[in-house]
Amino acid sequence: MRSRKVSVWLALVFTALFAGGAPSPGAAESENSRELRPAKASRQATRESTTAARSNDAVVLVLTGVIQPGAYRQFRAAISRRNPAVIVLDSPGGVLGEALLIGDEVRRRGMNTLVGPNGSCASACAVVFLSGRTKFMGKGAEVGLHSAFSTDGRVNPRATQVMASYLSGVGVPSGILRRMAQTAPSDIRWLTKAEQKALRIRPMS
Repeated sequence: MRSRKVSVWLALVFTALFAGGAPSPGAAESENSRELRPAKASRQATRESTTAARSNDAVVLVLTGVIQPGAYRQFRAAISRRNPAVIVLDSPGGVLGEALLIGDEVRRRGMNTLVGPNGSCASACAVVFLSGRTKFMGKGAEVGLHSAFSTDGRVNPRATQVMASYLSGVGVPSGILRRMAQTAPSDIRWLTKAEQKALRIRPMS
């Protein structure tokens, strides 16, 4: 089956999306991809975009699907139209290089990141999520990491080191990075509640 490429949705979403009064404003696969069904967050954002026009609305950018070549260009095109306060993520990962470029843009612009209720953000997606200024996770959401790998499926130590160096720069503790590097590309190590707390990830009620 064909893998679904990353989809980028730019929408105005009422800030009530942040329940509980939160303020609005392979650890990565290298070149292969996996399949992902369309994210509920994208459909919700599309529906709710018609309700925008209130003074306390926030611009939200939704990224869903596999991160493939060209994803960064698509991301830049979306944020050039509006400056989103929050990046909503639902993805199994994808190309590490694209994720690093997106993540660096998210970090540089001070954007917040969110994995919605029961959502999943793994591998290269986690690189983008952990780049957020403030990181939110909904109830039942998961964020996972593993070592980087090449197109032949083998562990790529150099890519893993590049990824670890980047994540260290955005504040990921060394213990999490060690466990990431020790996790085979075929596995995902989901962040524990203690690790989420260490990363100052804010839970959504």
